[in-house]
Amino acid sequence: MDEEREFHLIINEDQNEIFHDCPSFLIHSEKKDKICVHIIKLLLSLDQELSLHIIDNLDQYTFTSEDFGSKKKSKNYEILAQSCFNAQNSVDGLNYLNKAILNQYECGDLIKQYLNIALENNLLMEFFEFMKSARDNEIDDQIPYFNAYIEKAFLLLFQAISKYSFYNLLRIISFIDIILKSYKIDDSLFLSKMVNKLSEMVHSSTFNEKYFSLYFMKREIEKVDENGGIFDNLIESEAFKSFKNELVSKFHDEIDNFSHIDKLKLMSNQFETFGIKKEMYHDAYKAYKAEIKELERKVYLKKFSFLKILAEKHKVVRSRIDFRKRRNTYIVNHHNKNILNPAYLYIIKHIGFYGINNSTIKSSEIGYNFLIFKELFIDSLNNFPDIFYYKKQFWGENDNYKINPVDGASLLRKSVDYSNETHHIVLNVKDTMIIEWNLAVKPYQGSIVNAYGSQIIIPDQNNRLFHDLKPFDLCFCQKTPVKIEGNIIKTVNIIKKCSFQEAIKAVSDGMDYLEGYYPLSLVSNVLKRKMNPFDAYNLVLNNSDKNFVPEYRKFIKAFQEFLYNFIKKEKEYVFEVLKSNPIDYTPQILSLLHLSNDVKGLLLPFPRFMEELLTEKVTLRQLKKQLLDRIHQYIEKDLSDPQSGSTKIYDLKKLRNTPFIKYSKKIVEIRKEELEHTPIIKHSEDNNDWFDLSKINETFYGNQFIEILKIENPEKVLQEDLKKFENLASKIGFHLNIID
Repeated sequence: MDEEREFHLIINEDQNEIFHDCPSFLIHSEKKDKICVHIIKLLLSLDQELSLHIIDNLDQYTFTSEDFGSKKKSKNYEILAQSCFNAQNSVDGLNYLNKAILNQYECGDLIKQYLNIALENNLLMEFFEFMKSARDNEIDDQIPYFNAYIEKAFLLLFQAISKYSFYNLLRIISFIDIILKSYKIDDSLFLSKMVNKLSEMVHSSTFNEKYFSLYFMKREIEKVDENGGIFDNLIESEAFKSFKNELVSKFHDEIDNFSHIDKLKLMSNQFETFGIKKEMYHDAYKAYKAEIKELERKVYLKKFSFLKILAEKHKVVRSRIDFRKRRNTYIVNHHNKNILNPAYLYIIKHIGFYGINNSTIKSSEIGYNFLIFKELFIDSLNNFPDIFYYKKQFWGENDNYKINPVDGASLLRKSVDYSNETHHIVLNVKDTMIIEWNLAVKPYQGSIVNAYGSQIIIPDQNNRLFHDLKPFDLCFCQKTPVKIEGNIIKTVNIIKKCSFQEAIKAVSDGMDYLEGYYPLSLVSNVLKRKMNPFDAYNLVLNNSDKNFVPEYRKFIKAFQEFLYNFIKKEKEYVFEVLKSNPIDYTPQILSLLHLSNDVKGLLLPFPRFMEELLTEKVTLRQLKKQLLDRIHQYIEKDLSDPQSGSTKIYDLKKLRNTPFIKYSKKIVEIRKEELEHTPIIKHSEDNNDWFDLSKINETFYGNQFIEILKIENPEKVLQEDLKKFENLASKIGFHLNIID
């Protein structure tokens, strides 16, 4: 999924073919120009050995975007569907299976598989939505072959109506409405069963059952009359009129309860069948739609405020980017300073820029994000009528909308480790996934955050955490979605927010995750030994986004704890990694040997020691002993024949409580002796005396005294400064060797 469009990338090793359908791959003729960001991402996600093999043999691969009969895409969707079914995620699996139906002439087996799985798992909403889409997908002529499945679905639905939420029931009814426009029930026995069941549900005390039965009784009154004529009187009864009034009251209650606009839209559409007059609800509905539109604008304003805070905090330069029209898009040139600023890259990706160097944007996106564009760019947009068309369409004629800096502050993630009252819930790794919520490019259904996987993922509006979610929040979510709309927008239920420690522990246990700006994939890569822990740590530490991603230091700390525990558990593996590059990995080896603190006060050539001592056969225990012996040998040799200033490599304060403190007395003696034996030569010039302290500056204490006294030119020191130097030395019992 990239910019709300799905792209397929298939590397067929057997046929040495790479199929891809993104624009940059399609328009270029040269192979080197076809290497797009999608290919790079895929290669980075593969095992290193396989990825390198593909790269090394890239010249042997044929690059193509041809897919006759969409067979490659269809097969790709089937593979994705099967992986979901294997993971007991039938909702996602059915979504992919539906997408696999790209050839209406060769789809019978896929339809049969879809209907079977939907019925076996009681996924009736998915079943009827699939049947509804048959006409759109031009496979409605296949439907009569599956009458038995349809009849079974209706019978199962009658048993389950009361279990659905009213909103989901409205959706199912809307699907069946469309199905019945092209599908006719010819089986009189089955039709009789349905009529009997509807007649029972008419008198049900369950609202859903009564609504469903009365709706289809009214919708199909003539057909029902032909099969018994038992409902005619009921339609004209006071009870039915009373129920219609109850529906109108419910509609107004839904508005008062701030219900989803789609729910009200479905109700208003179905009111026509009930014969409810528009004047009973239309004004309230119209006003509510206007209110929702205004709230949608407020969500955008909140988003803009958040981005403005980021821009100011991370010194984004207000710049000219030179809009140039290209068909229905604009091409820009970003400011050189901004393009090197990770926070700027984050901002422009979240206001609609995409493509190579994020230099392309649609006119509609500029219109929707017009207010933040004025804050970020100094270009005049007055000469672009298409931009103003979309601006007016979304923001209306009102030019009074302003970005309030206070609004975005609520989206800044607080310095907390998430732990709420649901912490006692035992999470099933198979049924749960981690999602890092991102600032929405386009806020859907009032959600200012979303995530991108194979679909656009949004949090369930009915969840208690919906209004508390912020960009960069990590959450445990149910893997099976609440619903998938239009094959692209997936709604998921949030279980709880999670801390970095919880997230890393869950990934370590095998939980799936949707990665954002916190690199959880490095946890998996370390555990699977795709990457050694030291390289992974360097990547985390040197992440260019770390300055604007909130609480990134806490993530580093949690990742350090994970690596420490991994290294303790996998010492032998880690040791073999270190032996492969002893010079670069010297600090890590010292840490593994638990010698880091002991050698902090020693500036010795440890990389050279490591290179000499690390052999294929040496063990950790042997290495520690040999290294300590080598350090002692080096120090003893160095102190036996000291050179001027050579003891600067020893920090006596840091050597306290280490095995090397025993050399401190000798080091102090050498430092005193070199100070007292180094000559300070007196010079005279024009009856003025001055002294050369350059030699004594090479000694440990001499250098210390010169820094304390802030003597700027040790080669030519006047009598007054020398006196200060001499007094400082005498205070600690040193005598200077001054030569006239």
